[in-house]
Amino acid sequence: MATSKDWVWGGGRDALLTTLQEIGIKLTTAPYKERGQRNGMMGIFCKNLFLKDRKGQFYLVISEEDAHIDLKRLRYCVKAARNFSFATADDLYTHLGVEAGCVSPFALINDTHCNIRVILDRNLQLCNNLLNFHPLSAYETSLISYQDLLVFVKFCGHSPEVVDMHTRDV
Repeated sequence: MATSKDWVWGGGRDALLTTLQEIGIKLTTAPYKERGQRNGMMGIFCKNLFLKDRKGQFYLVISEEDAHIDLKRLRYCVKAARNFSFATADDLYTHLGVEAGCVSPFALINDTHCNIRVILDRNLQLCNNLLNFHPLSAYETSLISYQDLLVFVKFCGHSPEVVDMHTRDV
């Protein structure tokens, strides 16, 4: 059975899909379609924000595509150092091995030092639908269950944190 230590950094889409299959995660992958062109596509499309706090800690924040995320509130929930900023293109490539538009939890396989905190919106945990993420390619989307997402994130050596991003109380 594959381990995350077997992964070659920047292995790409095909290597990712092979690794997922080896750890027992089955995906359905299809060409990606923009909003308004997704008639008949299954699952919930997700947004993935790659953020950085003032002390240089990186965060991958995952929620439903249409969710409003109050970054100031989120900062308090995860006890981040001061305000968030969006990570730069260089940060994306250095830590996740991807370019803008390809950020997804699948890119965590390239975070071999586990320097990124993974924050999951609680609403994803509560839904019964499959989730859509880019498989290291902006031109495709892959469906994965929430439970398989947790298996993959843990396989990559991360401990996901579930946060209710929609409660007004801090």
